Amino acid sequence: MGRLLFAGLLCTSLACAEPGSEGDAATPRGVLVSDSAGVRNVDLGAVEELAPPGLTPTLVFSTRDLGIELFWVGDAVLLGNGGLALANTGSSEVLLFSGDGSTTARIGGQGEGPGEFSSVSTLLATDEGFLAYDARLARLSEFSESGKFLTSSPLSPQSAIVSLKPLARDAAGRMLAILGEQRFFLPEGMKRDTTPILSFTDSGAEPDTLGMLPAQEWAYGGMPGGGMTRTEPAFGRNIAAGGFRDRALIGDNDVLNLSVYGADGRLTRLIRGSGGGWTVTADEIEAWRAARLARRGPDVPEYYVEFVRNAPWRETHPAFHSAVLGPDEMVWIGLATRAGDETRCWLVLGPDGQPRGQLDLPKEARVLAIDADRFVLLQTNALDEEEIRLYRYR
Repeated sequence: MGRLLFAGLLCTSLACAEPGSEGDAATPRGVLVSDSAGVRNVDLGAVEELAPPGLTPTLVFSTRDLGIELFWVGDAVLLGNGGLALANTGSSEVLLFSGDGSTTARIGGQGEGPGEFSSVSTLLATDEGFLAYDARLARLSEFSESGKFLTSSPLSPQSAIVSLKPLARDAAGRMLAILGEQRFFLPEGMKRDTTPILSFTDSGAEPDTLGMLPAQEWAYGGMPGGGMTRTEPAFGRNIAAGGFRDRALIGDNDVLNLSVYGADGRLTRLIRGSGGGWTVTADEIEAWRAARLARRGPDVPEYYVEFVRNAPWRETHPAFHSAVLGPDEMVWIGLATRAGDETRCWLVLGPDGQPRGQLDLPKEARVLAIDADRFVLLQTNALDEEEIRLYRYR
């Protein structure tokens, strides 16, 4: 299992046979899909040259319109009964909504007892309902779609040291996960974090490490008194990792290569293409610096001002921004944006690997969950107030 997964990750990191390389000159335009040894290969070519039809989103409900205040949204899953489960992490609860937006339950609450949370960070859909992972308690709790507590199981205590992100779990209990920020500290400069891909074959057992992945890129700088500070560098690289039930999606936005795995580590799909990569302009760097300082408020320490002014940056845009996995291995890819863009194009790939369409959504909004005809969008305003919007699309 580990060998299969590691081979797929190595292929992704090396951008295997990336479109545009020697031998692809005669390839006709359009998306090419083939199957080999149980793996579906999707060759997108240049994503900017694709022209799938525009999809139309229709708002179903908004938490702001419903008067629901959110505090640090951690995750969301679309449920089989048409509802929505939302991790309101800052309030140690999961909110359940019906398909029309009415609140059906608030489950959890601060605590360590059955069905309670300390910091619920990740949700995964199951056949019966959903799993909620508590990062501080290193515990998975299972609930029905109506919010009834079913059972809980501990994971390795080591997973509570740094944030664990479960990606997929199958009916046999096998689970793939990655770890969150490893927090490297080093002399001033820029470095990519790493994260292991972990395989849990049994709840409570120590996981197997199947490989190491490049993760968040950070810029480090000194502080008065000898401390260190860090920030995301402008146009830095990051891992794309998420899941849907018993499937996990993993990629690196340095190149447009995404891999889908089963919870047992078996590679099932490869998506590759080319995108982004254009040169970062001086105006874009200045806009990034201004936005970074504005986030710290009016009383920004002088050392931080100097740090941001001198922080390193990537000279090119990432290949893509993010990706989200849906049912039957459908994938949404948030493409890279250019200077002045107010929206981001999301390319929607159907289960067959062919483009189903595209949507233009607010540039800074996050797509948290998708299914065949719905998606969940997280938006944050200038006051850091969060809003969840559920849409239908066709």
